[in-house]
Formats: sequence, C-alpha cells, structure tokens
Amino acid sequence: MTLAVVIMAVASVNAQNGYMNELSVAYGFGSNTDLASSFYKGVFTGKQLNYWGPISVEYFHRLDSNDRLGFGAIAAIGGCKWDDDGDAKSTFYTFMPAIKYNWSVSEHVSWYSKAAIGVTIGSDSGVKKDGKSDSNTIFNWQATIVGVEFGSAFRGFVELGTGEQGIFIGGLRYKF
Repeated sequence: MTLAVVIMAVASVNAQNGYMNELSVAYGFGSNTDLASSFYKGVFTGKQLNYWGPISVEYFHRLDSNDRLGFGAIAAIGGCKWDDDGDAKSTFYTFMPAIKYNWSVSEHVSWYSKAAIGVTIGSDSGVKKDGKSDSNTIFNWQATIVGVEFGSAFRGFVELGTGEQGIFIGGLRYKF
C-alpha cells in the first residue's frame, strides 16, 4: 500500500511539472547545404569563402504532458558567400515537419532522438555571369541520433546527427 501511495505521488508531481509544448532556437555545424554547396560550388563556380548557419527554430507539441512522443516543425536558414566583395552568395531556407521521441526523461535532464523531412529553397545571387538570381528547391532532412537537454523550463541542449540542422547542434529550449 505504501509503495502505491509513493508511486501515485511521484506520478502526480510529474504530471504537474509535465510540459506539452517546447520552442527551441539552435545553431548547427556541418549542415547538408553547407557540405553540398561547398562541394558543388567549389567544383563548378569557385571556392566557398564562408558559410553561416544553419540557425533554426523548432516547435514540438505533445498530446499529453507525460507523452514521450512530440510532433512539430523545424524552420532553418543558412547561407554562404563565394567571392571577396560579397556579390556572389547563396541563402537556404528550410521547412520540415518533425517528430521527437524522449528516451529518458527526468526533472532536469532528458535524452531524445528526432527526425524531420522537408524542403530547402536555395536562392543564389551574383553567381551567374549575367548577375541574375537563381533559385531551386531540394528535398532535405534532419536525423538526430542523440540529443540531451538540461535545465528546468528553460533548457540548454546539444545534439549529434546529420541533416540540414547540422552534425553538431546546440541551443536553448523553452518548455511550457
């Protein structure tokens, strides 16, 4: 009987501290567009001088505060420049629906994985010899193998994965 009371008390505390929504801002390194554009533009156009981003915003919602599975979306932006005067540059806008699964949840630390599939719209300016802009749309994804978040309602997080958010990702998350 005592064990049942303790379990119910813990479940009650977890339900009261459970969050159904989360909003994150992150910065990543080694995104798909960084790697692909560096190779493609390097072979056909010239050397990529720098790449910034991806800077991403993501939102996830759980149907219940104790649910481990969340559904949401990711939006990211990144870009690069191809020449010293900054005339040749590319910007990449990515939009992906996503799912996230928390493998281990405690009050201050959670481990998770996530997956997203969507599109990236790339816009080049000054790359063509006529100076006109060019744009294209490509299939893209993010697969986070492992992520860890730490804190309470405001959390820091780091992730290891592959895709448009990058290989290494870090940021801040607010759970509500």
